[in-house]
Amino acid sequence: MIRDDHGDMGFLEAMLAMMAVVLALTAFIGAAALLIAADADTELRFDLEKLGGEIVGGEFVPSYEDYLQEYLDVTGRAFVSVEAEFPGGFCQRSVTSAGADPGSGYATLFRTAAVPCDGGRTIPAVFRVVAC
Repeated sequence: MIRDDHGDMGFLEAMLAMMAVVLALTAFIGAAALLIAADADTELRFDLEKLGGEIVGGEFVPSYEDYLQEYLDVTGRAFVSVEAEFPGGFCQRSVTSAGADPGSGYATLFRTAAVPCDGGRTIPAVFRVVAC
């Protein structure tokens, strides 16, 4: 590039300035995203391994009812609900909850598990945990 009378390099200088701005904005957006992710209270600290139960006589019997109240006591949350769904019509959807539902501020987790059924079969289940 050839300098003009004002000392301006033109295109090269403009490209370098643009790259500096893009690099600074990328670093800023990355730092902002990390801070937002760190501040978000989406970590429920819910032990998904506690979710389970069995299907007896076409009805789901959960094994985690006591854990729900214990979870509320330990974490200080107001409400927790676990919804269990079973594909194939082996039994109806089951909803177990503890605490008082405040109506907003929900966080959700999902987990799949195998649940024993009458006759020695194992049925897949989808558990949805909602807490606030």
